[in-house]
Amino acid sequence: MKQIAVKIAAFLFNALYIICRLGGRREEVLFITRQASTPSDDFIAIGKAYEDAGYQVVYLSQRLTKRAALAYAVLVVREIYHLAKCQVCFVDRYDPVISLLHFKTKQVEVEPGEDYVRFDEVPVEPVIVQLWHAFGAFKKFGYQTVDTAEGHPLSEMELFKIHRNYTWVICSGEGARRPFAEAFGYPVSRVLPLGRPEYKTLCDEQSAHEAKGVKLDSADKARVLFAPTVRKYDKSVHPFADLYRRHDCYLNPNQFEEIWSFHPLDIGEEVPQGVPLNLEAADCVVTDYSSIVYEAYLLKKPVFFYVPDIDHYCATPGLNANPVDLAPEIVAQSEQELQGMLQAWRADPVSYPWEALRNFVGDSFANAPKDPAVTLVKLIVQS
Repeated sequence: MKQIAVKIAAFLFNALYIICRLGGRREEVLFITRQASTPSDDFIAIGKAYEDAGYQVVYLSQRLTKRAALAYAVLVVREIYHLAKCQVCFVDRYDPVISLLHFKTKQVEVEPGEDYVRFDEVPVEPVIVQLWHAFGAFKKFGYQTVDTAEGHPLSEMELFKIHRNYTWVICSGEGARRPFAEAFGYPVSRVLPLGRPEYKTLCDEQSAHEAKGVKLDSADKARVLFAPTVRKYDKSVHPFADLYRRHDCYLNPNQFEEIWSFHPLDIGEEVPQGVPLNLEAADCVVTDYSSIVYEAYLLKKPVFFYVPDIDHYCATPGLNANPVDLAPEIVAQSEQELQGMLQAWRADPVSYPWEALRNFVGDSFANAPKDPAVTLVKLIVQS
């Protein structure tokens, strides 16, 4: 039944696309997100750069909920119309409409050893860019997680053609290229380390922070941000949820102020569309497998990993970067161990082992341009 529904949807999508193609394309750039009702800061920054280059910019934003079926249907029609008219399209997550449409494509070369490649044809009209919403390549995702509890069955990925039809995939830096290529199913040559505009924002904020000389005073409470990743599998263990239930008596309230930030998809909220405000307010971060570690690194905020479920998580969905192997000095696998690390850091903030965090991040930002928005526009306009 699901296969029939997908085939019908694909037929209707493509029939409407053919009709909308009448009249040709125009100098238009389209931005699509399905996780929020407003475009991200990344999209706005890139859109501004395109406007400066003389393009018309269109933003389509719709947070998907069970009650928004009609609104999403309208969004689909608008999306197909603009995909038929635009020259360039940016997405920040999987988009079913794009995956099911038949665009004008070209064959791309696959190097020996790239046996994970599932898509060797890419759109040339329009150019479609996947600007993935997370920095680095911490945990596995996409085709790296097929047939695991946290991933999708391969049969479902193939039925919906998930992540098909990207001309380019953008990652944060050289170290993320191979994992992204595996996750999306494209040759490494189609994955470019051009970063996101948020990279420039974070670097600018850190420069401003250093210029002010703001430091943690011994008399101040240390603001600790607890930020776990999303658990997609409802039977997954959730150590942070257990920790939260006891948080009132966990840390000394005279020394610490706790800031709790569960993943928006876990609690039914919109995904933040820029630098998280609670990260800016925090003095240090405690996470498990969230890509917030890369944002904290750029802001020079100490990070501690709390991973009592590391063996389970390595099995599903899996990790591209294991903090136990790369940064054991800042990894806690029990509540007592985490408490001891936080108390030691609070007593002597200067002693935080920054080398461990740098070792974990590695070359995740290697070769990233200073201004990703401008670089992205130049790349696409030239191509």
